[in-house]
Amino acid sequence: MRLRHAAAVAALPLPLLCVWWAPPASAATTHTINVTGQMTVRNAGGVFTSGSTQTFNFNRLVRVTHDNPVQTLTVSNCVGNESVGELSVQVQLRTDEMVVESPTLRLFEGSSCLTRDLDGTSEGIQQGMRPGGSLTGARLSVSNSEPLSADSASVTFNLKHTTGPGLGVGRPAEVSGVVATRVATDPSRVQVVWENVPTDETSFQIRNSTLNTTVSVGANSTSFTFTGQPAERQCYQVRAVNAKGASDWTPVSSTAECV
Repeated sequence: MRLRHAAAVAALPLPLLCVWWAPPASAATTHTINVTGQMTVRNAGGVFTSGSTQTFNFNRLVRVTHDNPVQTLTVSNCVGNESVGELSVQVQLRTDEMVVESPTLRLFEGSSCLTRDLDGTSEGIQQGMRPGGSLTGARLSVSNSEPLSADSASVTFNLKHTTGPGLGVGRPAEVSGVVATRVATDPSRVQVVWENVPTDETSFQIRNSTLNTTVSVGANSTSFTFTGQPAERQCYQVRAVNAKGASDWTPVSSTAECV
């Protein structure tokens, strides 16, 4: 049984006359993180095998959107059919358009490159990047925790954050406290209320996510009533909009947003 080691590195307003089909998730801005660097893996060998060290360059891309905000990029290299260095970089997109990256370097050793016997872990510090920003010269290294093994892995890498056309910095904050309620005297009418968290919105969009239809109301609104809603269970979401784009849609909870 191999030992495992972890090391840390350092009011109801009148609605606007606007009803449309909500755009698909693919229409959202794509944030691209380009990770480039160099990894070195050393296999110290054994009694009957000689050791070897290999260095290779890598260039990888990972993409996130507000509909799919967390992704993990993985780069690995095996040396001597025994020692595997694996860099994983988790990328998380926040609502303020900043991307936070969390890197981890792991070292595996076993009877083949497919062995997942973890022998060392080095976790890098979390860092954030605005669109157009970059991080350079990040370094991680890890050694085998077994006393008689000199296997090791190290990596130096850079990250760059770019975005496609669409939503950008300056979008309003997310809405919260969304509750949908059917009107007792007319169940086909559904009132959706929310907390006006953002301060720079120009309008709000309210979506029946079951039917995929959206309406818009003016700034500072905190409610809207849908009419002619089906008797079947319906779910609703809200987001704030300004000239820079829209906040994320509020999540759907069966206890609050679905009726």
